[in-house]
Amino acid sequence: MVSVPGTPRPGGDRGEPASSEGREELGSPRLPSSASFSRWLAASPGAGGSPLRLVGWGGMAASAWLEAGLARVLFYPTLLYTVFRGRVRGPAHRDWYHRIDHTVLLGALPLRSMTRRLVLDENVRGVITMNEEYETRFLCNTAKEWKKAGVEQLRLSTVDMTGVPTLANLHRGVQFALKYQSLGHCVYVHCKAGRSRSATMVAAYLIQVHNWSPEEAIEAIAKIRSHISIRPNQLQVLQEFHKEIAARAAKKN
Repeated sequence: MVSVPGTPRPGGDRGEPASSEGREELGSPRLPSSASFSRWLAASPGAGGSPLRLVGWGGMAASAWLEAGLARVLFYPTLLYTVFRGRVRGPAHRDWYHRIDHTVLLGALPLRSMTRRLVLDENVRGVITMNEEYETRFLCNTAKEWKKAGVEQLRLSTVDMTGVPTLANLHRGVQFALKYQSLGHCVYVHCKAGRSRSATMVAAYLIQVHNWSPEEAIEAIAKIRSHISIRPNQLQVLQEFHKEIAARAAKKN
């Protein structure tokens, strides 16, 4: 577990997988098991679809345009909230990123000041960026800057707040992570806050690596990073991803 850059880090070995035990984060969803999972999902942010989709603004194109515009307007206010939760002490604190397994780290924006730590301390050689370009323009390394640091960046642009990674991008991201897994290196997967878009990508990775169901993958992530928020439409694309993985495995057998 790692606090927001520039603040004291809670106790624990950075090299060990993070754990949410002993700390209950304010406002963080608790993932129940089995029968209660669907009720948790229905109550999560975004349940039932974006309000903009429900209003009807002259078609899907107009709705998507409005959603993208709203995401831009709210980007910095919500980023400041993420920074605040990373700096505050006590039960409201949220670590900036968490190690999910030996290969993948899930977190918020990898700020330029974090580059040395990620490369030297966490052995990161790949970065999966789920943000649109405007989100990383001023605060994060460019692809060239990452390359200069010995890191390959894969950008899989997804709209903030309401966006869902495409099935094709989930496959691309998983294969990217598996490539660095085979090389013995690590991959940092991020969006703005490391809660939704990037958590969906990490869930797809776990589905493929462990042959888990989407629900099992989400629960595994939430045990480490308890404030993730997977929306119903993101769960749907994970279910489609799982079906494709299962079909390929059955075909091989």
